Amino acid sequence: MVPLTTEGGAHEFTQLAELCEALARRLGGWSTDGTDPSSAGTMSSLSARLTEHAGWWQDRIPESELLEGICEEASDPTRLDAVLAMLDVAPPSRVAAVALVLDGLIAHLVGLAGRLSSVGDAPARRVVRLVLADLEDRPQSR
Repeated sequence: MVPLTTEGGAHEFTQLAELCEALARRLGGWSTDGTDPSSAGTMSSLSARLTEHAGWWQDRIPESELLEGICEEASDPTRLDAVLAMLDVAPPSRVAAVALVLDGLIAHLVGLAGRLSSVGDAPARRVVRLVLADLEDRPQSR
């Protein structure tokens, strides 16, 4: 596997922060819209955790004028919209849709962990471990 460069890390962490922020907003909205009371607690909990994860990823983005363009280019609204479109489901199907999206996020994070150096990327590896542990009790896809 190709190790993650500083530029690659800025790209990855920017996209992960944006994804977590967008998911947190969507799930937070679902938790209070009243259309699926049975999942409101789950959505609220996931929203709070994803908001925290977004901050963790944002903190991993290196602050450098040299990387500003990379962070701007990393923002990929088309890709983000495609992931969010997976959540365009009827209220009774929300938990299953969220489970699929989170399964994809977890698979991505497992792959990312394999690209991180145990020394130079130790803080990012810690965030990956924390996020993975935090999502262990996520809804499961059937």
